[in-house]
Amino acid sequence: MRRDWKYILYLSLAFGLFLAVKLMEPRQYDWTPTYAVEDKNPFGAYVLNELLPDLFKGKKVTISNRTIYELKDSLKDGESMIILTHSFRSEKEDTEILLQHVAKGASVFIGAESFHGKLADTLKLATYDYFFRDGIQEQRKDTSYLAFVNPRFDTLHHFIFKRDNIHNYFGTFDSTRTTVIAKNDLNQPVTIRTTWGKGSFILTCVPLAFTNIYALKSDNHEFVAASLSFLPKTDVHWTEFYSVGRMEASTPLRFILTNPPLTWAYYITLISLLLFMIFEAKRKQRIIPIIPPLENTSLEFVGTIGNLYYQRRDHKNIAGKKIIFFFDQVRTRYRLNPNAPDENFVSLLAKKAGKNEKHVRQLFEMIGQVQKQTSIKKEDLIELNTLIEKFTRLSNKTAD
Repeated sequence: MRRDWKYILYLSLAFGLFLAVKLMEPRQYDWTPTYAVEDKNPFGAYVLNELLPDLFKGKKVTISNRTIYELKDSLKDGESMIILTHSFRSEKEDTEILLQHVAKGASVFIGAESFHGKLADTLKLATYDYFFRDGIQEQRKDTSYLAFVNPRFDTLHHFIFKRDNIHNYFGTFDSTRTTVIAKNDLNQPVTIRTTWGKGSFILTCVPLAFTNIYALKSDNHEFVAASLSFLPKTDVHWTEFYSVGRMEASTPLRFILTNPPLTWAYYITLISLLLFMIFEAKRKQRIIPIIPPLENTSLEFVGTIGNLYYQRRDHKNIAGKKIIFFFDQVRTRYRLNPNAPDENFVSLLAKKAGKNEKHVRQLFEMIGQVQKQTSIKKEDLIELNTLIEKFTRLSNKTAD
């Protein structure tokens, strides 16, 4: 268990060090256009959301993530709407509700680089990118400006922006019901007002001009305020469905995943818990000691007994035991009784063992001599052992 705590301590220290480094390093901004009211990155809409209460003093500003069709029962007559997105595409149901709402006298502000779907077809809208139409790719990094057409905004003209962020313009619109509000430095319309029934649409194809980075830069917030001043001073409903989708509520997990240090901490914690579960899932037990197997001491015992007899020079006793062992082999292997050997026995054993009859007879003659004597010499014991081993070795080879 102590080892486990040591590893946990090391892992915790490494995790804490990594988290401290991540928190102290310079913040990395996300330059993805989100147009989200809670997004403080350059292309979020947090600043615009903070400006709305001052632009519509005394009026209620509502923010939701519902479609226009879903808002049909909650929108009040005359209530203005704001939509900011990269590309606005409306379905038939959304367009019908939106046109009905505007026709009753409401105003709708939509900021998008391009317009598609039923609403674009109804209002005869088409936006273009002048980078691809006028061949000025080399000027992408240059600065540009936007200016209002109405003389009452002369004091607010020439708002500076990065050309790469305001390169769209309205190339087609219904001129019979549309007036131009603002143009770019190429004299192309970027913000227009289209009447519909008793109300109107305020449309702009430079939505990035309303994001955090430009709303806080120089006097560009005046461009934002002047553009939204074309909306009447009524309650405002801002729907984020067409920019961030359907995000019903902020959750702790959403907050964690939108902050890089907390995101890293969250994933590292999950990985650490997974690794801990994998390694701790193994069954723990004490180390099993290695027990050496029991040794076969039979051969050692035989050798010891043989040496004992040999040291006592009891050659006859040793020879007798070898003869007994040899006779037992003959009975077991060849099914013959060697206790009373005769000519027929020797001849039969030689045939069964595949031996020379002369050698077999010599072996049994030597056995007979040893059995008759009360004691024998060492040479006689050696000769007997040699004859027995010769018979046994050849017999084994024959049997194999």
